[in-house]
Amino acid sequence: MSKIIDLSLLTAEPLVLKFSEDDKFTIPSEPSVELVNHLLDFEDKALKATTNKEQFNLFVKMASMILNQDESREVSEEFVNKNVSLSQMKAIVELYKAKVTENSQNPNL
Repeated sequence: MSKIIDLSLLTAEPLVLKFSEDDKFTIPSEPSVELVNHLLDFEDKALKATTNKEQFNLFVKMASMILNQDESREVSEEFVNKNVSLSQMKAIVELYKAKVTENSQNPNL
């Protein structure tokens, strides 16, 4: 008899980002390969950015891509520009990277 391994059980805890009591984003902590590649490209571009404006625009793109993973909401770069501060954008990117790393190193998954 074949041994069946149910990979659907290997789900990691999502990252919940709270902006206010009524404004929360639930982000899956296991990104698609496509999203990882996009985020790595943005990080490379941010390191090579020659102006603060370039870096800021890249943070907007990264934050919107991360927040847009919450399937209950539609997040655009315009939304991030209007509603998220630069320090919040940095925190979103860093917290997300930390959560993905934490879940990938969890021996129980």
